[in-house]
Formats: sequence, C-alpha cells, structure tokens
Amino acid sequence: MAVEDRNITCTTQEKAGDSCCGIPLLGFVLCLAEMVDLVNRRLLEHHLKVAYLAFRFGEVLGFSERSLGDLLLGGLLHDIGAFSLWERLDALHFEFHNPHHHAFVAYLLLKDFAPFASLAEIVRYHHVPWEEGRGGTVPLESHVIHFADRVSITCSFRKDPLGEIREKEPFLRSFVPRLFHPEVFEAFRKLLSRDYVWFDLASPHLRRIVHDLIPSGRLCLNTEDFLRFCQVVAHLIDFRSAFTATHSAGVARTAHRLGELTGLPQSKHVLLFAAGLLHDLGKIAIPVEILEKPGPLTEKEMHIMKSHAYHTFMALSWIQGLRDVAFWASEHHERCNGRGYPFGRTEEELLFESRLLAVADVFVALSEDRPYRPALGPRRIREILENMASSKSLDVDIVGVLLDHFDEVRASCREVQEQSALEYAAFRQEIVRFAG
Repeated sequence: MAVEDRNITCTTQEKAGDSCCGIPLLGFVLCLAEMVDLVNRRLLEHHLKVAYLAFRFGEVLGFSERSLGDLLLGGLLHDIGAFSLWERLDALHFEFHNPHHHAFVAYLLLKDFAPFASLAEIVRYHHVPWEEGRGGTVPLESHVIHFADRVSITCSFRKDPLGEIREKEPFLRSFVPRLFHPEVFEAFRKLLSRDYVWFDLASPHLRRIVHDLIPSGRLCLNTEDFLRFCQVVAHLIDFRSAFTATHSAGVARTAHRLGELTGLPQSKHVLLFAAGLLHDLGKIAIPVEILEKPGPLTEKEMHIMKSHAYHTFMALSWIQGLRDVAFWASEHHERCNGRGYPFGRTEEELLFESRLLAVADVFVALSEDRPYRPALGPRRIREILENMASSKSLDVDIVGVLLDHFDEVRASCREVQEQSALEYAAFRQEIVRFAG
C-alpha cells in the first residue's frame, strides 16, 4: 500500500506491527484545537467550548452518532482557517467583518481528507446566518456550530456560569431568527435547566470531558489515514506563510530518506516521515506576523518563536501511540553540544531519530527562501552543515551520510517540495477566487 504522491510505502509487515495503527483521531484534533487557541489568552479553550456546546445541542436535536461526531470535530476545527492574529481576534466580536473567509480556508484544508468530507462542508458554512429561513440551504450542523460559537464568545463561563448564561439568554434570543436557527435556539433553551452543562464549561477538566464524549476507539486512524491526516496538518502549519509552504514536506521526505541511508529498521521509516510532517506543529500557536517578519526578531519575539518546539512536544506527547514521534519531532532544534532548545539536551540524551530530524530540518531550511534571506546554494549548504557537525551542533555521522548522498537527497527533497508548491499555489488560487 502506497501513500499517495509521497513515495512513502507502508509494507504489509509495517502495517501489522506499526505503532501508527489505531492513532486516536479525536486526541489528534484536540491537540490542534488547543494549539490554535494558544495564540492569544483570549482564545483559550474557545474551540473546546464550541465543540462541547455543539455536541450537547446536537444531542437535544436528536442527531445521529455520526453527526454528533462531525459536530464535535467541527467545533474543534471551525476556526483553523484564521491564520493571522488579527483574524482570530476579530472572530471574537459578536458580528464581525468578512466571517466567511476563514471558514472557506478551513474547508480547503479539510475537504480532501476522506473522513472529514462531510465535516468540511459543515465548517465551510458555520457563519451563514439563518435570515428567517434563507440560511436553510446549508447543513443544520453548520447552524449548530454557528450558535455554539456565538454563545462561547458571549459568555466567559468563569465565576457564575449558571447566572451568566441565564442573564445572556434574552440577548441571544434577540438574534432569532435573523442570525440563529430557531430550532437550535430551542435546544439551547432546553439545556438551560441542565446545570451540569454549564458547570462542564467552567470546569478545569473540559478537555477530558470533551475527549470522553465519543467512545474511545471509535475514531481511530490506520497507518494510511494517519499519514494523510499528518499531511493535512502539515498544510495547516506550512500554508500560513509562502516562506514555509513546502517546508514540512521537505523535512519529512529528507528524514525518511536519511532513515533508509543510515540503516534504521523499516518500521521507523514511516514514523520518521510523520515526525517530519509534524515537527513544526507548535508554529500553529505562533502569530503569522512573527513567522513572516522580514527583519530580525526582537528578544520577546524570539522567545515566542522558540516556544513552538515545546508546544509540539506537549501536543504530540498526549496522543496515544505518538510518544516516540513527540520526542523526535520536538527536538529538531536541540543540538548535540547542549546549546539547543527547548530542553537543552546533549548528544547522549538525544535519540538517534531526534538527531536525524535536526539534520533534516537544517538541510531543508537552508535550501529555502526565508523573509530575512534567499535560499542558499549547494556549496554554501555543504559548508554550513560541515561547520555545524565540527562544532558538535549536529550529529557528525548523520551529516556525513547526508553529504555522501547530497545530490540524491537534495533531488528527492526538491521533488516533493515542487509538488507541495503546486498544492500551495492551487490553495491560494482558490482563496483568491473566493475573495474575488
């Protein structure tokens, strides 16, 4: 079985024993939602609250188990298309400018992943108003998420959740039926008497509560779907900036090839590929304004930027079956001499796969345009890698393998990055067409 257009093959033997099999999709999505909310304290737990409310509204409305799953995942992912800090904060206003842009971007990111086909449509229309029935052409689930989203930004659910939600009920009712679907609002009214719903939203255990809404094991990914979802996540990470649009794909391909060249067992090749796709997961929590800054970062901005590796570890280590991937992916800025971040580990403390990912990341980054410099040529890349190996920043042996196969690895990396560049161009074209 081959994973589409990435030259990565999962053999029958790998599928039988690979730890990728049975990766919980909900746990993965929960991590993405929390990452999106980390960009600003005002956003903390917003996606968790929307997902929880949408699920509870759906229960009252009698939705099927599958639709409830779509509501939960849709609530967790509904704002992933808001790339800039301004756009994310603007969505916190009750009625705001151009609400459909980020919803369409989220749809583009999700639609090609088969398990998210119906969910993508729901997210696409989650800001369509009811307008006395004219909004009836979009899925009812979209109206559920729309209302859950607006309830979440209207109420803080901190000190007195019962009093607050009852106090806000007349305000929310005033937007029916212009903004909100009457049936969804009635579901909300029925929940007003269920105190536990509003206590849940104020609970410090909301993440666990949301996680337990769907039985464990129902939404699990096999190896093929796991890799495809990793590619969805990589697009979410990389497509926020033209400078990083192909980065994760390049690191994944390079790490996979280095795993082969260094003689690692086949069972680790796919996991290395996944770690390459996910290594910058924490950058979802970094404002795009910092990622695209054309000049040097301030000390404060650098501190924020450096946090991305820490966030990558905290997100992935929570997901069952991805503990090894969490270490490999999050340690790509560690250095063998102990001068890296975020953990300051030395060569003896770093796993071989972590050191391999670090080499792959540096190699690919040097080959790319960045806001502060153009891509470097082969000779200069070789010089920098040799210097970093001699100073014990990078693993000497892994750098040696890369330099011995430099042209081959570079060609392989460029091949996959060219494909990713085409995907990014198509993505941007769709957004321009939508905006126009």
